[in-house]
Amino acid sequence: MRKIVIPLLLILIFTGFGYTQSLSVEQIINNKVNAGDDTGSVSADGIILYAQDVLTNYYELNEYKPAWKNKKNFKEVISILQDSYNEGLLPDDYHMSNINRLINETKANPDPYKVADLDLLLTDGLLLYASHLIMGKVDQSKIRPGWDVPPNKLPGNGDSLLYMTLAHKDLTKVINSFKPDIFMYTYLRNGLKNYREIEKNGGWPQIPDGEVLKPGAKNERVLTIRDYLKVVGDLPVVVVSSNDTIYDSTVVEAVKKFQFRHNLNQDGVIGKGTLRVMNVPVEQRIDEVRVNMERARWVIHHLPDDFLVVNIAGYNIRRLKNDSIIYYSRVIVGRHYHESPIFKGTLRYIILNPTWTLPYSIATKETLPKLQKDPGYLAKKNMIIMDRSGKVLDPSTIDFNKLSAGNFPYTVQQKAGPHNALGEVKFMFPNEYSVYLHDTPSRSLFANEDRAFSHGCIRLDKRWELFLSLVDEPDVWNMEKINNVLASEKTTRVNLKNPIDIVLLYWTAGADKADKLYFNKDVYQRDPAVLSELNKPVVFKKAE
Repeated sequence: MRKIVIPLLLILIFTGFGYTQSLSVEQIINNKVNAGDDTGSVSADGIILYAQDVLTNYYELNEYKPAWKNKKNFKEVISILQDSYNEGLLPDDYHMSNINRLINETKANPDPYKVADLDLLLTDGLLLYASHLIMGKVDQSKIRPGWDVPPNKLPGNGDSLLYMTLAHKDLTKVINSFKPDIFMYTYLRNGLKNYREIEKNGGWPQIPDGEVLKPGAKNERVLTIRDYLKVVGDLPVVVVSSNDTIYDSTVVEAVKKFQFRHNLNQDGVIGKGTLRVMNVPVEQRIDEVRVNMERARWVIHHLPDDFLVVNIAGYNIRRLKNDSIIYYSRVIVGRHYHESPIFKGTLRYIILNPTWTLPYSIATKETLPKLQKDPGYLAKKNMIIMDRSGKVLDPSTIDFNKLSAGNFPYTVQQKAGPHNALGEVKFMFPNEYSVYLHDTPSRSLFANEDRAFSHGCIRLDKRWELFLSLVDEPDVWNMEKINNVLASEKTTRVNLKNPIDIVLLYWTAGADKADKLYFNKDVYQRDPAVLSELNKPVVFKKAE
């Protein structure tokens, strides 16, 4: 398409001779867009725009006509950009301050230069907003290592997509299609709106410190606790008690709901732990919801209908099938400094009676010092030691005191059996981190609220329920057959006929279909860095 550029010199010549031919909005857009050929960037209202290529291609495709002349499209784009606030984003990232100013300035005097700038800002703001919905605003890989989820891809035909969207006047529908397509995101959005309304009304009451409250206790603090539970939605507003200072069964059940939503032991006792979580201010909860909406934008786009998801911060694993949870289990995750990584994989096979080959770091940093003190340590732990060729050696023939982390030419392996560190089963999804799901002989640890104890792998509580769910061959596999294989202590591989995607994620806030928010401890302290980046305004360079 031929580019028509009206040189500034020609305009000056015309005006110098008293000829006052003003440029049309279309001509000004033409000049601004094609000025990028010389300057390398398209600008409007004094700033360099974000979506250079897509914006340029769109206006060329549209013959430089204003994109937002249609009143419906104009009102809709304004509403959409303002609504970015309800997605936990910043409307000013999408030029809303500039846009509102230009709208006011052009009402009485529709100066074509300002109208052109307004049109370009609306287009650029929409394109930037769409990219944030698809990919997220924050680049997690730059602020935290151990993030191995490929970024979502932007549409390759953004210019023609925008052209067709405006022609058919279905802008809201298309923008909504860019949002994560899972119920949790929708209900996080609802929760954000609800908590902001609570904040607007003064927040929830702070509960004073005091003695541990157990069911049946009588205490003036129960009055405040009742008010608190009504605000957060765990106690119906209409509940009336003849004596509101008694910690009665109704309030106890409401506290258990609160404890469940905050991943606490549901004992109905209000001790220091539960009280500390209750007194987290609403402003912090709002930030947590926003952070996790951003995490959803990073990864929850077009997931399969059937997949496994591990929530590291929540210490749990779920199998979701057609948006329904058909399997749930508590898990143990990597301790601090041995954090479980974030990535997507495909679970392809299961090992019964697994052996455990110790990673070199564990063998040298943890096992070697024990061997130096007690050469019989391997026998006690049902372990063997091998040379690099795989030959099993007699540990009594090795002087472990002459070895070090930099000089350990051996492999240590724990034999299969109920006391193996991997337990009796492991679930394999090959990955560069050597992380997988597995059983554990230390089953008492699942009773803890905080379950960050591993070296990075995910330990399963309900391991046989997952096995039978994934294998799904009741005529072939049942607990009787599993027990027979276990009794043989023979390592057995079971390939899945239908491999399943698995996603290891980190959620400190979530929501369910009952429109309830859930919160988890930020065990790896990841939220502050994400929030900081999320709150930083997009910086647009000033045009020269």
